[in-house]
Amino acid sequence: MAGDFSLDGKAALVIGASNPIGRAVAVALAEAGADVGVATTTTANEETVRANSCANEIWALDRKHFTHIIHAGDEADVEAVVHRTVSELGRIDILVNAQDLPFAKPVLETDYFEWHAVLNANLGGVFLASKYAAREMIKHKWGRIINVASVLGERGLVNGAAYCAADAGVINLTRALALEWARDGIKVNAIGAGWTEGMGMIGGDEGKQQLERYLPYKRLAKPEEIAGAAVYLASDAADYLTGQVVWIEGGALSHV
Repeated sequence: MAGDFSLDGKAALVIGASNPIGRAVAVALAEAGADVGVATTTTANEETVRANSCANEIWALDRKHFTHIIHAGDEADVEAVVHRTVSELGRIDILVNAQDLPFAKPVLETDYFEWHAVLNANLGGVFLASKYAAREMIKHKWGRIINVASVLGERGLVNGAAYCAADAGVINLTRALALEWARDGIKVNAIGAGWTEGMGMIGGDEGKQQLERYLPYKRLAKPEEIAGAAVYLASDAADYLTGQVVWIEGGALSHV
């Protein structure tokens, strides 16, 4: 059974490796044997630094790798990073959409540009990356697309309308793509991540303390606790699983 979890010989692209969950997933895929290209959600300098740091961890594992700075909602950028994955890693077997552009503001104070920017990066980016990756995966009749969503795609949050809407869209997009590509050998699943150390939409120290009191485990998730699910979903062990959301949320969705 252990061999079913090996990713030896596989080529992966992780978009959003500049955030804590994306970084943990990229490193975990490399530890399981995959070559991994990493990309950002936006072109911000701090994301570039974090993506390069992630790539260094993959380099230390002696895997092929690259860093590509993109805006996840820009079609030309997304198409280019998928093509680079095929060019440098030989193919694209695994796509992880871990794009994350946090945004919190009351609806009455949110302008349409802000609304569009959040949906463009967090939902539109998943659509674009999946579209271009699937074109390559279909050629080999094998592929894994893993979308990292949030509990906020299932539960609402005050001042989080745009973010919640985007993540809800990712969840249902996952189901639709799973059906569309089932006969092409492409499995499409999502990880529903709970509130995680280092991620956005927490609300600073005060928000973190409130969340820790609310959650059954009384703590936030560690990014590495999310990453193991990605290895499973990318592997042959998950060969009969598609269109599903694997929730790793510390009981948050069971809380009244």
